[in-house]
Amino acid sequence: MSVVEHVREMAAAGLHSNVRLLSGLLLTMSGNNPELFSPSQKYQLLVYHADSLFHDKEYRNAVSKYTMALQQKKALSKTSKVRPSTGNAASAPQSQCLPSEIEVKYKMAECYTMLKQDKDAIAILDGIPSRQRTPKINMMLANLYKKAGQERSSVTSYKEVLRQCPLALDAILGLLSLSVKGAEVASMTINIIQSIPNLDWLSVWIKAYAFVHTGDNTRAINTICSLEKKSLLRDNVDLLGSLADLYFRAGDNKNSILKFEQAQMLDPYLIKGE
Repeated sequence: MSVVEHVREMAAAGLHSNVRLLSGLLLTMSGNNPELFSPSQKYQLLVYHADSLFHDKEYRNAVSKYTMALQQKKALSKTSKVRPSTGNAASAPQSQCLPSEIEVKYKMAECYTMLKQDKDAIAILDGIPSRQRTPKINMMLANLYKKAGQERSSVTSYKEVLRQCPLALDAILGLLSLSVKGAEVASMTINIIQSIPNLDWLSVWIKAYAFVHTGDNTRAINTICSLEKKSLLRDNVDLLGSLADLYFRAGDNKNSILKFEQAQMLDPYLIKGE
């Protein structure tokens, strides 16, 4: 087993401080002797080092190392295209164990959001072809577009999340917050509701939060109350929290406090509403 494989194993085991120390030393060795590691090994070391920095919340430093890793990957891709195929099957497993370039870009975007550099986060994710975007990439893009006021792009990305994961409820809330009709959103979940038992409540849930986002507090309260009274969803902390918030908006402080207290009795660590 090579030293880079040891680094990979430690990274997979979550030994971030160990990865940071060892990969940092190995990268210095590589800088002093470029022949010491192959281009793919150097790419791996850069990614694992950046990941350890990300874990330590050193986001600016992590971005720098992720950028170097992507540059290394680009050079690696060029050399692999130029180099003729030897027909050696051993090269396939090596390429399969390389850290995903898409994942590296996602981590970079996470760093940028932590640094409040949303434009840079959008730019890095926008550079990923649509067909290669995973649900979490589309979800992050949707939220970033929404924050930036790019509503049409945000709606498109939320819809793509739902296409990939039709039970992504936060994506549903994102669409409703952008004035997409409840009926349109519900139509995107109808197949999953019909194919899985005990999901009939979802269409009512969508209707309830459609009322929430159109500001119809009375109908939102009534609809959520009808959900909360159903035995399977009784005492759900999120529904109780929503009711408390809606009662507060409607000026009914007594019921608002009552619902928050009920929610906190069920979940003493509940932060919302304190």
